[in-house]
Amino acid sequence: MGNLKRRQYMSWYRLLLIAIIGTLVFNFYPLIETFITSLKNMNGSFIGFTNYKILFSSDEFRQSIINTLYMAVLGVGLNVPLAFIIASVLNSIAHGKGIYRVIFLLPMVMSMITVVTLFKYMMMPSADGVFNYILSFFGVAPKLWLNDPKAARECVVLIAVWKGIGYNIILFFAGLQGISADMYEAAEIDGANAFKRFIYITLPLMKPAMLSVLMLGFIYTFKAFDLMYIMTAGGPFNSTDVLGTYAYSKAFTQYEFSQGSAIAMVLFACLFLVGIFYLKLLSKEDD
Repeated sequence: MGNLKRRQYMSWYRLLLIAIIGTLVFNFYPLIETFITSLKNMNGSFIGFTNYKILFSSDEFRQSIINTLYMAVLGVGLNVPLAFIIASVLNSIAHGKGIYRVIFLLPMVMSMITVVTLFKYMMMPSADGVFNYILSFFGVAPKLWLNDPKAARECVVLIAVWKGIGYNIILFFAGLQGISADMYEAAEIDGANAFKRFIYITLPLMKPAMLSVLMLGFIYTFKAFDLMYIMTAGGPFNSTDVLGTYAYSKAFTQYEFSQGSAIAMVLFACLFLVGIFYLKLLSKEDD
């Protein structure tokens, strides 16, 4: 038995070793290299935190931070409540839940290129665009949509919400399915109406799921790159330029790899702080 347990422990350690090596090679090594690159100039000489000083004095960098925060907060603020409402409605439906879940998951499984092509056609600034064509029936002049700096951020956020809401709906739906119907029946017998059952049963029991969806949604939106880059490439006039697209532009368009690495490190620091905050909230929930 001693030899058997020893072999089992060794097999577990080997599996852990594979995961540790993968994490070091594909996560920590690129992170360390990026940080070292951010401390160099174009010639490879160490210049300390000069790149960070240049970035924080740049109006474009500050605008990208503002855009990132604005779009992350707006995206989560729209996605999470809407997903919870839809999941609650699905949970109350007696038949056909599987069909509705598949329907809401379809946008999530669609490729980003397909989504961008679809919405670019629908948001064409001319009267040929689907949205402008619909507005013409109400006598509204064609809108610029993605070509308007004042509306481009909101349009991109709405597209991101449409594509990612299905995942949150499934998470909320699974949490609602886990709440025992006996609790609702007991509360109803005690005289609690639907609003009180929602406040005193549903919300407290769904708090861990809501917390996870909020934090993960914020992290996903905060580091979003593909939709913004393919849809608008940060334009018009940097109105949709987030940290991810700004870092890509600096590194691979302007070939300023040091500043691009510095932007990536700033993005990592922001997400790291959000992750620490999320873990603290989870520890409080466990306590």
